[in-house]
Amino acid sequence: MKICSTYLRILAAMASCVLIFDSVTAKNLIKNPGFEKSASSAEYWACIGPVVTMQPVSGIDDKIRYEGQFSLKMISNNPNGNGIATQIIEIVGGQTYLFKAQFKTKDVVSIDKSVIIKIKWLTGSEIKGYNYIYDIVSESDGWSLASNKVKAIDGATTAEISLGFRWGTGTVWWDDISLESCPDVLPRNVKVGTVYCKPPGPTVERNFSIMGKLLDEAGSSGCQIVCLPEGWPTCNTGLGMQKTEANTLEGSVSIMLSQKAKKYGMYIVSGQYSWIGDTLNNVAVLYDRQGKIAAVYKKVQLPDSEAEQGAVPGNSLPVFTTDFGRIGLLICWDYAFPEVSRALALNGAEILFCPIWGDVRGTDIWKIIARSRAVDNGVYFVSSIYDGHSVIINPAGDILQESGTQGTLVTATIDLNFNPPWDWLGNAGRGEWKGVWRKDRRSDLFGTLGKFNSSTGSK
Repeated sequence: MKICSTYLRILAAMASCVLIFDSVTAKNLIKNPGFEKSASSAEYWACIGPVVTMQPVSGIDDKIRYEGQFSLKMISNNPNGNGIATQIIEIVGGQTYLFKAQFKTKDVVSIDKSVIIKIKWLTGSEIKGYNYIYDIVSESDGWSLASNKVKAIDGATTAEISLGFRWGTGTVWWDDISLESCPDVLPRNVKVGTVYCKPPGPTVERNFSIMGKLLDEAGSSGCQIVCLPEGWPTCNTGLGMQKTEANTLEGSVSIMLSQKAKKYGMYIVSGQYSWIGDTLNNVAVLYDRQGKIAAVYKKVQLPDSEAEQGAVPGNSLPVFTTDFGRIGLLICWDYAFPEVSRALALNGAEILFCPIWGDVRGTDIWKIIARSRAVDNGVYFVSSIYDGHSVIINPAGDILQESGTQGTLVTATIDLNFNPPWDWLGNAGRGEWKGVWRKDRRSDLFGTLGKFNSSTGSK
């Protein structure tokens, strides 16, 4: 045993040395990455466009730069202009690379629409697929650092790097472009659970006992987070949304959930009703691993049946940070509105949890909508439902787990770094949806989520 542990320590040390060596010796594959080779032209870069007369005017700038002496400047006076600075480099198919680029803009109406960074993977002249670089990881003095890890498609031998300025006027500066080999993106595995249970009543205490046992099962199975259905404490008790102890966040139900979360060190998402004074909300409560209420989401889309009982809607769509990733919460009628899930995804949610009563619009409509919300936004979708089946769905729209048997828990280990390839995107081979929908959506037209009407003179 001692020899074995010593051997393992030696192997670990050797692996660490390899990683350190790789990080030290990683080579930037981009030639002339800071445009320092010449004050008159961007050597190794070709400034081109689909229509010559529509290309931005490109040149070296010695006044505005991120580092060094120079940057590449693109100026467009044509709202329909389209051009790129491009360079082709040799790469290894299947290798993961870290791309970085600094850029700065002036008088550009929509960066999402007009500033495009793309890596095409090629074998000879054949395009195998591409990746957008879509994450802005930092900003400093007007410069934005765009960076993503991307994996070269198997069989590719070269990569075409494109720094694009299209469909807008203004100026874009580019500097410090790099593409370096790096370790693969490791899985971020999380065990999630959801229950399929319509509490039978007739008392809150009975519902309390049944849901408590399901939480014990979730905790014992190693769930890191579990979802409970909408308004379960008073389901089938005749109390509904009435002002009662069970429909508060200080009462016995909330105390039990806090205790279970702390006992098992797991997050709990619970659909409840919340009276504070004379204000009633339909809420999804997030209990953290220490048993504290970490967040309360107030349902924004209220059906008439809830409004007529005095419930009032929430007015925000927050995303909450846990120790394993970022989550969004929505409740029942919320899921019928694509904007709710899209807003949460745009704000960084990786998993959407949805306590829900059901959907009366037709057979399996609850499944169609749940799968659509996942695939529309490249997120996991987890529902806990009464009338339908509770499901765990991945960003490709695949149902990982489904339960239609009352009183059951279903679980799945999901990878938050899962980013499915989509062979049809752009008709150019493979693309990644998480990059494409975020970068290609026309935020300049849609705004945050779209326009809304307000009364004259409102502030």
